[in-house]
Amino acid sequence: MSKARTRKAALKRSRAALRTIELAVETVTHSIRQLKVLRGYMHRGHREALSALHMARHHSLSDADIKRVEDIVRSYARVADWPATMRSRGPPGHLARALSDTESSVQAILAGQALTVAAGLLTLGEQLDNWYGGLAVAAAVAGRLALPSVTVEAHRRRAYKLISQLEQLCANEQIHWAFVAAAGRSPGVRPLSQRTRLH
Repeated sequence: MSKARTRKAALKRSRAALRTIELAVETVTHSIRQLKVLRGYMHRGHREALSALHMARHHSLSDADIKRVEDIVRSYARVADWPATMRSRGPPGHLARALSDTESSVQAILAGQALTVAAGLLTLGEQLDNWYGGLAVAAAVAGRLALPSVTVEAHRRRAYKLISQLEQLCANEQIHWAFVAAAGRSPGVRPLSQRTRLH
């Protein structure tokens, strides 16, 4: 292969590796942004579901419905480690009124559904953390591994700036926990500053 072709091939490989690093930065940035937004939705939805549960269980339910609701609340409260104030059912207060058997049953169902949503949102929030945390970690490792293949000097200057940006993103409080957890399993997840730097 001629020198011109060799240089052209090297330039192409270097440019492709640089693009890999750029995509890594974009992916980690996206993961952080999505986690922040989706966590906000999850937290608000969780609060609203707990509010609906509180409202339903503080109606004047029949004895049978009270037992049914409090049994599921007690079971979930142990798992979620609720404080005593959240576990206890106070007097109906401003919701006090006589309920028909049908109304009482529906309020009990409402309480159960609200608790299902509250618990489900917590589980979904953990799953979102796992999904986006895993995505960010994989993208960052891919970016770091591509660095040695950036061989053109002009590309390398850009690549080191991107890697520096990538390391800052990995330290972001929204996603840093994922890298801490993964670093114990694989040395490649650790920041370049904690490993032998490539020059």
